[in-house]
Amino acid sequence: MNEIKGKRILVTGGAGFIGSHIVDHLIKEEPQEIVVFDNLIRGTKGNIEEALKSGIVTLVEGDITKPEDLEKAMKGIDYVFHEAALWLLTCEENPREAIDVNIIGTYNVLEACVKAGVKKIVSASSSSVYGDGLYFPTDEKHPFNNYLFYGATKVADEQLHRAFWKKHGLDYICFRYLNVYGPRQDYRSAYISAIMNFINKIAAKEAPIIKGDGSATMDLIYVGDVADANIAALKSDVSNECFNAASGKETSVKELLDTLVDLMDAQDVVPVYEPRDMKLVSRRYGCPKKAKEMIGFEAQVSPKEGLKKVLEWWKKDQK
Repeated sequence: MNEIKGKRILVTGGAGFIGSHIVDHLIKEEPQEIVVFDNLIRGTKGNIEEALKSGIVTLVEGDITKPEDLEKAMKGIDYVFHEAALWLLTCEENPREAIDVNIIGTYNVLEACVKAGVKKIVSASSSSVYGDGLYFPTDEKHPFNNYLFYGATKVADEQLHRAFWKKHGLDYICFRYLNVYGPRQDYRSAYISAIMNFINKIAAKEAPIIKGDGSATMDLIYVGDVADANIAALKSDVSNECFNAASGKETSVKELLDTLVDLMDAQDVVPVYEPRDMKLVSRRYGCPKKAKEMIGFEAQVSPKEGLKKVLEWWKKDQK
């Protein structure tokens, strides 16, 4: 087991959605210091406002595309969580930038880890590496079936971790995130924007927009569970592995809307159906067994519980 207490941890993208929740959960583990490394393009200081009050969290503004920024911030660091990346739609619009940030940036992070003597890195991959699932629930043995630039960068990132582990002995675990949602989520996210669209439309007493016929599915996993998964991975002695971060439950877009309608007491809502972007995967349903068996992680928060937390955050965010 790797001990976090008294150690120095760096979180790339630590002011972002998932990264900031990892920071919050890390504080409870009593490390000596948590360095949030973020360029604040997607991440915000507001996401780590409470964490900064702990006295052990430091914000370093830097960019993973700049090796000198990473080398300076990485000195004396014991462990790293790597969450910094371009999101899916940006990668599709600017594939060269996707390569610069997601692939070369990840190489820079791994190289800086080796130079600083980091003991282990836990990194964000994506279920996008699977592309359209050939079977369900999709487990980690599923072949790479990706056809998007974003997914291509995540396939490359996993291979870079394997290469650094083999050449330099840098221990790692990568997480293939399914559909992560929760407080602080990006309103623009390709797969999760349905949640914010539904909430905003219901609150305004307007018709929510469903892309497609509502049968598309997601494997919704609450961001707090994802933070716990990352910490469990760091603590474990497991290395050179990729895991799904999945709830193991399939939720359709229509079921998602029905849950929010119940939570917001808006039974008179009638959705509007619009064409769906056919580039987006129509079904996500991940197998969580490997993570449970090897690192002891199992998602705890149900979609209904998690969506309640999203609504609480959304209400505060509107003020």
